[in-house]
Amino acid sequence: MRTLLALLLLPAVAHAAAPVFTDASKDSGLRIAEKTGVGGTNPHAVAVADYDNDGLHDVIILTFGKPHVYYFRNLGNLKFADVTSGSGLESFEGDGTGIAVADFDRDGHLDVYCTSLRKGASRLYRNTGKGKFEDVSEQAGVLVKGAARSCAWSDIDADGRPDLYVTRPDGANLLFRNTGKGTFTDIARDAGVELADRHSLGCAFGDIDGDGKDDLFVTNYHSQVSTLFKNLGGGKFKDTTKDAGVDRPASSVGCVFADVFNRGRLDLYVSTDSWLSGANYTEEQLLRMKKTVEPNLLYTNDGKGTFRPLAEPLFAHKSLGHDIAIEDFDHDGWPDVYVGIDAESGNKWATSKGGNPLWTRPAGKTWKEVSKDWGVKIEANCVCVPAADFDNDGDLDLLLINFYSQPVLLRNETNDKNWLRVSATGSASSKDGIGAKVSVFAMEDGKKRLVGYRQIQSGAGYCRCSPLEAHFGLGKTPVAGYRVEVTFPATGKVVAKDNVKPGQRFAVSEE
Repeated sequence: MRTLLALLLLPAVAHAAAPVFTDASKDSGLRIAEKTGVGGTNPHAVAVADYDNDGLHDVIILTFGKPHVYYFRNLGNLKFADVTSGSGLESFEGDGTGIAVADFDRDGHLDVYCTSLRKGASRLYRNTGKGKFEDVSEQAGVLVKGAARSCAWSDIDADGRPDLYVTRPDGANLLFRNTGKGTFTDIARDAGVELADRHSLGCAFGDIDGDGKDDLFVTNYHSQVSTLFKNLGGGKFKDTTKDAGVDRPASSVGCVFADVFNRGRLDLYVSTDSWLSGANYTEEQLLRMKKTVEPNLLYTNDGKGTFRPLAEPLFAHKSLGHDIAIEDFDHDGWPDVYVGIDAESGNKWATSKGGNPLWTRPAGKTWKEVSKDWGVKIEANCVCVPAADFDNDGDLDLLLINFYSQPVLLRNETNDKNWLRVSATGSASSKDGIGAKVSVFAMEDGKKRLVGYRQIQSGAGYCRCSPLEAHFGLGKTPVAGYRVEVTFPATGKVVAKDNVKPGQRFAVSEE
């Protein structure tokens, strides 16, 4: 009786909150060849987009082993079917490393560019409709037979046609200017963005100084300085790396522009391979070898094209970092930061252990590492971490592409109405919305308060392309109506929608 009474008097134990994500991989249909270890299939790149215009995000995965491409059609409810056979993508060969999408011919269908590191070639596939593709690489002038890594699309010259940048590890990078006639011309040398003396890996476009032109950041490996190019217009760029404050020597891998602090400007996150692909050396030994041992880093933007490193100890992981997703996963109104890392072959002295980290900033104040609590602390060689609303319930799910194991699909269980999903359709600007800037404002007492700012990008992070749309969390107590403003890149035209209710997905047209 005394024991029972003591138990009854114990304070109630609070039950842990359910994780924000649950693993939906088993029945998703997202599976590649069974052999995924060293020398196996080894997936390395992914592009999430609606290739057949049915309103659901499909998935294309590139791999190092045969078959080199997998194309999955989204059936709804987090179910996918492998429709690679007969899709036209089968001709892609070689170690597939990067992928990005754009409607390069303005026909209303998203086309795909795939890069190959070796044993094949980088190719452009034109989407002919209903998710079928044809290889137009040679006639378009974008067939690359040498080694390539990442790629990204942007309308660099404001002519309404997306242009293509391709990074290379052992030669000059490429900038293919879209002629509008189904062909491209490499203008990298004249544009000043070749970087022939660098080992380039990742790349991302974004308007960092608000002048209406997309600037370009390129990550360089082997303890080299990465490069920031200011877009001068007319297909010309200027190296502003030092003046912008991002001239850190490091073995950088991934990069992404995002408004982390809801200020209406693009900050910059850069991931690094601190340990040179898992080299078995201590930090002291690497430094004696004249190698850098630098952590991942978030740079904050002053809005004029100058950056400063954020002094945040949580971000200072030394690991083999890859892709980065910066999105509001829990709809609290503040972007979260999720990084894919190599937790398998990374150096044993790495300071980041136990899988992919996820940082959140409750109420916009102090950063917290919550990957375990949220159910996303996956231990793998995680290359890509695209976020997308695969089941159209309003919150962002996560797809993890792991080099030595099967893809992991994580369902977001936030399940509220505190969100908006906005896409853009250009007329004078790129039809696919690439480069469009989307701002969401809460209307309070007749005044606008910025809730969030996004720029629609194709090809960012590392070897990954996420859907061409902007997703916003609206906070735990959303207002009744919002103002959404979309600025189109070719014209600078601002199209606004007022009294937008939470929980909506819609497109804004430039016309």
